Amino acid sequence: MEIKNVTVIGSGTMGSGIVYVAAANGYKVVMNDVSKEILDKAMDRIRNQIMGGIQRGKMNPKEAEEMFYRISTNEKMEEAVKNADLVIEAVYENMEVKKQVFQRVDNAAPEHAILASNTSTLSITEIGSVTKRPEQVIGLHFFNPPAAMKLVEVVVGEKTAENTVNVAKEFVVSLGKTPIVAKDSPGFIVNRILVPVLNEAIKLYDEGVSDIESIDKAMVLGANFPVGPFALADMVGLDVALASMRTLEEKLGPCYKPSKSLVELVEKGHLGMKTGKGFYEYKKQ
Repeated sequence: MEIKNVTVIGSGTMGSGIVYVAAANGYKVVMNDVSKEILDKAMDRIRNQIMGGIQRGKMNPKEAEEMFYRISTNEKMEEAVKNADLVIEAVYENMEVKKQVFQRVDNAAPEHAILASNTSTLSITEIGSVTKRPEQVIGLHFFNPPAAMKLVEVVVGEKTAENTVNVAKEFVVSLGKTPIVAKDSPGFIVNRILVPVLNEAIKLYDEGVSDIESIDKAMVLGANFPVGPFALADMVGLDVALASMRTLEEKLGPCYKPSKSLVELVEKGHLGMKTGKGFYEYKKQ
């Protein structure tokens, strides 16, 4: 099956980032969210990314204009997916919310369409179980920011067909990214390894072993991390990190129990870069 038309459900940081990447690589993309106001803000972010690409010499104005016009928006989910070859869900990391989205998409999307989730930890098998096409349900886990990060985890559910996997891998490669296939398992590959590292760093801070800046510096200089764990958590989003930890704790045990400071920051609405404050403070753009 050839993918030409892509619909992305959810226009947050990840959703709009996936839209940008798909449109930049020649796909027609429909972006869906619950309101025109939210979609307009997402389009502003995409427009700023495109302008940044022109300024850095990554594309010329004509290429940028063509890319921009490959993107459309629609706040009605059923209309947004009616011509899709591939639907990528990028909504809040909550199983019930995702199931509701997949039920609606399954009823409205063409029979041939592949339904993918950008979930970072949740079961693709369980998400696919609410559809009439579990063999066409797959995980496509992009990393933040989608335009820069080269990896996409291709997560295979218990009923995902081999052809679905092959088409998904070809799509990822067409975006200039590297697909890594993973069996459906809590946290897949990257988060299964990374989340405990982030959590342990925060525990060190909670226990008074060292300060945030020193722990970050230790991992950059001592373990060759490109950024420290606190800076990374702020970039990913502390709410996203917390949701991942709670999923892993539920599935794999108390060793993944979220650290105190992380829970407190999320409860206060300090979610990292996207809110201007997390473990660090950030100037608003």
